[in-house]
Amino acid sequence: MNALCALHHFCDLHGPQTLLCTEGRTYIQDYNDNDNEELKTYYSQFMNAKSPQEKTQCQSCTLSSEGVVITTTDYSHHMQYVSSSSTPNAELFKTIRHACVRSLTIEKPTDSEHPIVFGDDQGGYCLSFSFVCKDFYARGSQRRYSLCYLCPDKYHLLSVMCFIEKCMKQIIFWLQYDASQTYSHEEQIQVSAKRHGIITATSVRRVLPCQPVQRMLSDIVCDSKLIYRAHALFVWILRTTNSAIQESLFEALPVQERIGGVHNQQIVKYRSETTDDSTDVDNDTYNNSNSDVDDDDDDDYDSLEYHFASYGFQALRLFRKFIMKLDNLKYLHYILFNWLTGNQLIIKYQNRTEDKDFIRAFISVFRLLLPDNCCHLMETTSQIASCTANLILLDMDALVTTADDCQQYTDKYSIAIRIIFDSSDEQIHLVELETQPSEKFDRINIFPTYVKVLVDLLTDSHLDDDTLEAIIIQQKNKYLNKAKLYFQLGRCPIASFLSMNEHQQMNILKITNPNDLLIIRFWQRGLSSAYKNQIRMMKQDDNQQRSVQYQKQ
Repeated sequence: MNALCALHHFCDLHGPQTLLCTEGRTYIQDYNDNDNEELKTYYSQFMNAKSPQEKTQCQSCTLSSEGVVITTTDYSHHMQYVSSSSTPNAELFKTIRHACVRSLTIEKPTDSEHPIVFGDDQGGYCLSFSFVCKDFYARGSQRRYSLCYLCPDKYHLLSVMCFIEKCMKQIIFWLQYDASQTYSHEEQIQVSAKRHGIITATSVRRVLPCQPVQRMLSDIVCDSKLIYRAHALFVWILRTTNSAIQESLFEALPVQERIGGVHNQQIVKYRSETTDDSTDVDNDTYNNSNSDVDDDDDDDYDSLEYHFASYGFQALRLFRKFIMKLDNLKYLHYILFNWLTGNQLIIKYQNRTEDKDFIRAFISVFRLLLPDNCCHLMETTSQIASCTANLILLDMDALVTTADDCQQYTDKYSIAIRIIFDSSDEQIHLVELETQPSEKFDRINIFPTYVKVLVDLLTDSHLDDDTLEAIIIQQKNKYLNKAKLYFQLGRCPIASFLSMNEHQQMNILKITNPNDLLIIRFWQRGLSSAYKNQIRMMKQDDNQQRSVQYQKQ
């Protein structure tokens, strides 16, 4: 299904009801037929069909007494948006009905000022914002409604959640304001009083009705064209978010987050008997040393050990303790900035027990923040080569060289962090940033946008591990798309992309922060080898065609 918007109401007599749903359909323009009228007729016949459910509806269960069907065609994107009280698609009706019931009865946000997200991969995901409108003739003088945005893609929903929330708040403010104006007018009655021979008009508060009266929302807000205004707003939201869905700039083979787990399990089984205490996780080393494993595979056994999904809540809780021990968000910005732009991160750790899972859970958060091909990890107890990997775990308890010997291998492109763990009580006793940031890092505007987003996410205690992982994967996919564009334009035969200034590059990549270019350039390593080879072959074919044309001339 495509994304859709819906307006629901909890009727005092009939329970949760859908007032209006706007869905998008692929539109193929044909000047010889009249698809618009046929579509309206089809929807009208479905809506006017006599069913047991429709016989039990009342005024508050509808948005318009006429039962109109509204359509809007977007010729530029070949989409047609249809608004009605229901849909003839049985599966889509089931999804809308499920969201209607949950948004009005079960799902309650902790803060009424914010929406709530629920759903699954089978039935789709829903962003729901429930609210009340004042009504003088309703039970309790108010009626409950909800706005819902439904789509099948969780990552898309999370990426446009802030935008949809702002739009929904504007719609709710408009409805509540008009309803409050109507309520103020209906709760008072104008009477004439004669005092000292002068007739004056005064307002008297009206007594609440003994029995609730069922009314349409258009009567509550005194707007006979409400259904058309709601349709226009829903279409605007769907058109904007549909553009976000189509933001994928170039097709490419899947990155490692999307590779199936079956092949990964085979690698684990193959390597489970060959691991030792000091393990190199460099992808190139792995491919060379295991010729019978597929050379195109970018994953490996050790990276699976450091997978965030294997630890989840434990890893997130441990990383938040690490942030607390840092006691300075500037240090966190500094660490993430270096890690995400390709500089080397050296973790010198001590653990009071021999449990390796504790340190691996902690490191899995760092691995989550980067594409897999950009993360090269190495566990060691000996000297550190600065060019070996960009994440080095140095076990200080089993160190076979002195600390001075290890220090000489760090350079200006490396930062070192000293951590003391205690896996027995799952605590971090010490965090020390040995490589202090320079004065230029005192300015927050030096950090890329992705770093700022990550700091906000990692310090938000309301996010659980699943939500955090979903948002980060969505952010990574966005920057990987920009890395694809950067990689392809760098080999563009029409113009030299690399000779452009940063401002021109930022306009093409649709970024406003110049520091984002540092991430995009480094993240080109996160693209699959097959995708890079495909672009190179396209460039070679283009050069050959140009050479042939030149020879003919």
